[in-house]
Amino acid sequence: MKTAAVIAEYNPFHTGHRYQIEQTRRLTGADYVLAVMSGDFVQRGAPAIYNKYIRTRMALLEGADAVIELPVLYALSSAEFFAQGGVRLLDRLGTVDFLSFGSEEGELSPILFCADLILSSPSGYQDSLSCLLRQGLSFPAARSRAILALCRPADREAAGRVLTAPNNILALEYCKSLLAQKSRIRPITLKRQGNSYHDTALNSDSSGFSSASAIRNAIERGLSGVEENYPGHFLTADDFSALLHYRLLMEQENGFFQYLDCSREISDKIIKNITRFTCFTDFCALLKSKDVTYTRISRILMHIFLDVRTPAAFRDPFCTRELSVPYARLLGFRRDCAPLLSAIKKNSSIPLVSKLADAPSLFEKRGSEGESALSMLRQDVLAGDIYESVYSRKYKRMPAVSEYRQSPVIIE
Repeated sequence: MKTAAVIAEYNPFHTGHRYQIEQTRRLTGADYVLAVMSGDFVQRGAPAIYNKYIRTRMALLEGADAVIELPVLYALSSAEFFAQGGVRLLDRLGTVDFLSFGSEEGELSPILFCADLILSSPSGYQDSLSCLLRQGLSFPAARSRAILALCRPADREAAGRVLTAPNNILALEYCKSLLAQKSRIRPITLKRQGNSYHDTALNSDSSGFSSASAIRNAIERGLSGVEENYPGHFLTADDFSALLHYRLLMEQENGFFQYLDCSREISDKIIKNITRFTCFTDFCALLKSKDVTYTRISRILMHIFLDVRTPAAFRDPFCTRELSVPYARLLGFRRDCAPLLSAIKKNSSIPLVSKLADAPSLFEKRGSEGESALSMLRQDVLAGDIYESVYSRKYKRMPAVSEYRQSPVIIE
């Protein structure tokens, strides 16, 4: 049995995602395609436009065989930790043969070259990166210059392409993680089709490959052409503004630097500007600067909002870092993928959680890792309950449905 996996947000699921699943199955000969998907909050530091159960159903109806949740700690992290957490989870399942990801490059060799360059020159890369960050460059710009400085002139053009496009950068992080973990999982990449990652206009050609950004923009603006494919009820970051403002006011005396991604300087800036808070997105725009991107600010605010603090392992060097992914939570599956689920249960080094009520008994014999698993799972449950609470109040569908009353999505 062959199994391929994708790590995704499906925010929302679209034709490009369906193309990836179809091509992954074709190129690898996989019997099953497993998706590891962000839950109710996503990597750019925002709520998903639809909850994880709606997005799971979309993915299963369009070709995925099973969907497992990426814990919120990693789903809301920078590209490096997002990718490393996802790869760690897949490795621990013990059944995955391939990891498929999109890239603007469309070829593995330049991506693997950059990944190997970083891993083989850790001190030179890190020293250069730290120096550039001290000069006031943003992290993406500093990272690009630090890697290019390690390249021979003949390799800089290809490396430059890898380092300047969003999907290439995430592809680089997947390859770094696979190499660092000495994973048996083989990477494959598909060339991104249609609109670019940041395009906000729907694709008008026959391919229909609009970006997720464009589709979210169309949904939020109520544009015609999306109603029949996507539900009308959705959430945006500004729907969480009041709760975020309350959280900031309550925590300001302690500062915010203990939260993931937040430095003392950013913490001081948040405190200084709390009285100017109007809404989530405007506050992000107010706090961003030349050296701190809007996305990083948005992630920091979400970390504060959801009480996501910096784990000790996140401070370790990349090559020696061992991230904790102590369980796999099943969000949904197709009935005919029973052999895949059986193989996971047989070969996985972590529990497969399909019912939350069963989690404590699954974790109790696992010692300190079981305690870590329960703590991480509670964080996921809290994130889901907060999302559902905001959704229910916005659309007057009270009471909100607790995560403990949700069951995996099953497609016949």
